[in-house]
Amino acid sequence: MINWWGVASNALWILGLALLLAAWSLAYYEAQRTGGRVRECFSRPGYGWALTVGIVLFCAGLAATEYRLWARVLWGMLGLAFLAERLFSRTQPSGSAVEGEGRASEG
Repeated sequence: MINWWGVASNALWILGLALLLAAWSLAYYEAQRTGGRVRECFSRPGYGWALTVGIVLFCAGLAATEYRLWARVLWGMLGLAFLAERLFSRTQPSGSAVEGEGRASEG
């Protein structure tokens, strides 16, 4: 008989890693195309959310495959910490065009 819980829980962390790899690959391609850096691509909201969802899926999959309660709690807390960091971070990209326009209009 197939252990469907095992299939579903292992599919979560595999899907998370696949999403991380796809986001990294797309960011690398875009950085090469535009002449920028991969880190600059990851500062954009779409890439940041892809990374966060990938990490949360990875943590959820590892929490689901774990048998020890304390390890499940730690994986869950790690996933929630990544999600909370994405939701509550208020960082703005440095050198934005809006700041540059404000200075140019003052002078």
